[in-house]
Amino acid sequence: MGIQVMTCGAQKWKTKWYILLIRTRLDGIRHFNLASLGGRTPKGTIQGAISTALSLSHTLKTFEPIEKCRMNSTTYYRMAPRALEPSLHDVAMDSEATESDSAVAAARKGGSSKGQSAASKARSKSTSTTTTVSKNAKRKPRPSTAVNSDAGTRRKKRKPISGWRSDTLSSDSSEDDTREHGSNGRHHTSNHNHRQTTVTSKRNLAGSSLASTSSRSKVITRRDSLPNGLKKLPKGYVYDTEFNQAALMHLSVNPSQTGEYMRQLKGKNAQENDFPDKRSEYGVDLHQEPSLFALEQQTGYTYPRLRTSRRERLPKGDCEDGYAISDLKHNGAFLGRLFCITDGHGGRACSSFVIATIPGAMQVILGKYKPADLSLPSVQELVKVQITEAIRLIDKEYLDYKKQQYLLYKSKQIPNDPGSDGTTLIVNIFIDKWIICLNLGDSRTMLGSRDSTGRWNADFYSEDHTPSLERLAQTIHANGGEFVTHDDKVIRFDPNLRNDKKHRQSLKEARIRVKDAASNPYGIPYMTKNGHCASVNLGACIGDVLYKLDPVNPVLGCKPDITFIDITNIQQGFLLMASDGLWDYVQRGGKVQDQNASVCQFVGDKLERGWNHQRIVYSLSDRESATGLYSDSIQEYDDFTAILVTFDKQQLLRQQQQQRDCEQRQALLHQQRLQEQQILQLQQQHQRQRELERLQRLQQLQIQKEQAEMEQLQREQESLQRKAEGNWSENDTDSDLTEPEPDLETMTSRPSRKYAPAKADSALLATTMTTERETLLDPVKEDVRMVAFKQEGMTYSSPKHEPVASSDS
Repeated sequence: MGIQVMTCGAQKWKTKWYILLIRTRLDGIRHFNLASLGGRTPKGTIQGAISTALSLSHTLKTFEPIEKCRMNSTTYYRMAPRALEPSLHDVAMDSEATESDSAVAAARKGGSSKGQSAASKARSKSTSTTTTVSKNAKRKPRPSTAVNSDAGTRRKKRKPISGWRSDTLSSDSSEDDTREHGSNGRHHTSNHNHRQTTVTSKRNLAGSSLASTSSRSKVITRRDSLPNGLKKLPKGYVYDTEFNQAALMHLSVNPSQTGEYMRQLKGKNAQENDFPDKRSEYGVDLHQEPSLFALEQQTGYTYPRLRTSRRERLPKGDCEDGYAISDLKHNGAFLGRLFCITDGHGGRACSSFVIATIPGAMQVILGKYKPADLSLPSVQELVKVQITEAIRLIDKEYLDYKKQQYLLYKSKQIPNDPGSDGTTLIVNIFIDKWIICLNLGDSRTMLGSRDSTGRWNADFYSEDHTPSLERLAQTIHANGGEFVTHDDKVIRFDPNLRNDKKHRQSLKEARIRVKDAASNPYGIPYMTKNGHCASVNLGACIGDVLYKLDPVNPVLGCKPDITFIDITNIQQGFLLMASDGLWDYVQRGGKVQDQNASVCQFVGDKLERGWNHQRIVYSLSDRESATGLYSDSIQEYDDFTAILVTFDKQQLLRQQQQQRDCEQRQALLHQQRLQEQQILQLQQQHQRQRELERLQRLQQLQIQKEQAEMEQLQREQESLQRKAEGNWSENDTDSDLTEPEPDLETMTSRPSRKYAPAKADSALLATTMTTERETLLDPVKEDVRMVAFKQEGMTYSSPKHEPVASSDS
């Protein structure tokens, strides 16, 4: 609980009174583990803190640790002196008792006029002192009474606890206090205020000299003075949400009676366990930078409109926001990290479609560049053109799909209305020292950094594409758009007045509708359920087919703002990207610069305190908390999605060193691949050389075999011829002895019967030997053919040999 202690000098107080200026800060209230009051009042959490402390003191039957004081129609709360310093309180009580006894004794003794005048003076001074508490109070002086009556008043017992009434127990306490007291502050309804007045009177009666001295040395205290001499904080600063634990420990006299309750008060660091790290869920390499990030998403909700209804959240049916976190690669190595948020309206189909396509599109565009290439202005311009064209193609693809769906709906081929939905888009890509920021719509990116003095500044923030943006308003009006209020009243727009803030102020909360949308050829509904024309409060988006019926001159464009941000000189910084569920509720109606300054200071302060990233984005998502960022509670809250990424100089240097190491590894791998290829080529050459040598040897062997076989065949033929000639000569000798010599012509015309079979046997033998030789040489020839085909890179298939007929057949 954010508590600031102020010292207030007063005539009647010997010790310092510490007035508590209790601010609406839910972060501190969480330390008390209080029950929710149901949101019946905007200050319910503060009232709960005070009432819980008081009720706990009543339960423990001890003193009240918090007291109430009114000054100038303003109610203040203070810690009881006994709760802060029990020893000083005991001494003060003893001294007060002694002084009061002496004063009473002197009053009883003296019947002199001098003593009576002194007592009356003391009472008059007490009345005047009480009047100084509130300048507007017009109390009538109390009649002079005896001391015994004052003592009787002081001895009046306090009302029982059951009848005890405190402003903290009523949901309308601030309003009741204002109504009861007004500007004059005549009535005091709290018991401890009455007790405060009696104690003051007691002190004044006891020591009139001290009262007169204190009145002469009255200290003038400014209402806006800061405690303990603190300097005035800059505009937009978010006050501390921590609390003085040492002071709060005195709330309980006996800690053993409170048990776990007091241990929870001390368990400041225990809250970190409620915000676990979720980075491993997004499937990215956490060894690569930026590795410190967190994401939080909350579905929008509303509260009942009737005052008699319970203040319960009614969540939306579905969250229309989307997000994506992915790594980009270059030649298989890490290139950068992408963070993307979409804020859908009219449905979540378009938001989901864009989330599914953007990471792949960015990988195709940026994956062909090295980090060093992005430093070239020509490459940056080329990347901007390519990303813009990619967004246009994504928008066109979705619009074509929606038009086709509406044609089917018009012809009653599908039963349900497809819906004219759209989405905003913000993308931030971290690549080496560059952040590529892409913005389309009213979601916002903010870059904060810490300067040398320790102050957090918003160095960069994207521009919201709203109807009030001059460059978009001119295009919207020229392409057939109209500006209307939330209740569908037309806002006059003069295109001749350019950059006229007075006339453009009316467009701050304007919406856009299409003039001639009722006659669209796709049958897209033009009227809403409440009888108003369909309208949006955006100046650019993806989707929304009703506003892009003319593809050449659409009412709403889809051209994004693309910025290259160099973070080399940032020692410590963070990037916060969020949908309008954050920015629309920070200082509602305020300037964008003030919103960014407040959020920047809030996030930077929590980073310095050591809060983890998940806890910070969760505190941002709790838009009804007393963080000092958001306005009072309202009835309806939109979907919320935020991503927080931190970086610093050392992280950038580590990333660059990792990039250089990666490039060196890639260069070494490339050299190794080249060496391996060279070695492989040499091996292939040696292999081919060996195959050629083997082929040559096989050829030589084949020739030698053929020569040997031919010689063997010749020898066999000669042998057969000699045998045949020998048989012929013997037959001729026998025929000379038995028969007459035949005629030479007859012998020439008719061969001898014995010579013909011998010649046929010789031819048959030669054919058989040739066939056997070819059969033996076929494997050798096949090996030679196989080697030749391998050298040419072809596949060799062995031919099927037909069986050779045997000699017997």
